[in-house]
Amino acid sequence: MTEIKEDAKKIEEGLSRNPLFNGLEDFYLKDIIARAEVRTWPDRIQIITEGEAGDAVYFILSGRVKVTLYGEEGREIVLAVLKEGDMFGELSIIDDKPRSANVEAIADLQCLVVSKSAFLEYLSRHHKVYMRFFAYLTGRLREATRKIGGLALLDVCGRIAHTLMGMAKVGEDTNEKVISIERPTHEELAAMIGSSREVVSRALKKMTQEGYIKIEKDRILLYLTE
Repeated sequence: MTEIKEDAKKIEEGLSRNPLFNGLEDFYLKDIIARAEVRTWPDRIQIITEGEAGDAVYFILSGRVKVTLYGEEGREIVLAVLKEGDMFGELSIIDDKPRSANVEAIADLQCLVVSKSAFLEYLSRHHKVYMRFFAYLTGRLREATRKIGGLALLDVCGRIAHTLMGMAKVGEDTNEKVISIERPTHEELAAMIGSSREVVSRALKKMTQEGYIKIEKDRILLYLTE
C-alpha cells in the first residue's frame, strides 16, 4: 500500500509540471489520474504514427520524445523535442482527424495516458482546466507562427538561436539576459532547422567564438543582446 501511495504521489508531482495543472488543487490531479493509466516505453520506440486515428492524449511524467515528419525522400524533420511536463496527442482529440505527426521515445518514457472520451469528459467537468487547455492550444499556434517565420527569414545561426529560444527557460540559474536550454544533439538541432549536422556544428562553433552561446555538458546558455 505504501508503494502504491508513493507511486501516486510521484505521478501527481510529474503531472503538476504540465501547464494545464500547474498550481491547481490536488483534486484536479486526482480526478485525471483516476481516469487514466500509466504506461512506459523504452528508448527508440514509436508511440504515435502519422495518419493513424487519435484516441488518447499523453502527459509525459519522465523521459523525452521527438515529434517528427518525414519528407518524400525519407528525410526526418523534427518539429519538437518534448520532456517531463509536456504533452502530446492532444490535437486529434479535438478535431477528430488523424495524427498529424510521428512521436518517438528518445529516452525511457513514462506517460499518463488518457483516452479521448475520458479527457473530453474531464474537460467538461473542470472549466478551469478547459480554459487552460485552449490557452495552451493558442500558445501552440503562436509558437508555430514564430517558428515558420524564423525558418523562412533567418540564416543558420539565427535559426539555431530562434529554435533554442523556443526550447528555453528564461533566467534559469542566471539572470533575465541569459536563456538556459537542456542541450539537444547536433542531429536534433539540424532536423529542427532543416539543415545538416555539419552545418549546425560549424554554426555552433561560430556562435560560441563570438560569445552568443556557451555550451556546457548538459545545457546551452544563450546570451541575449540589447
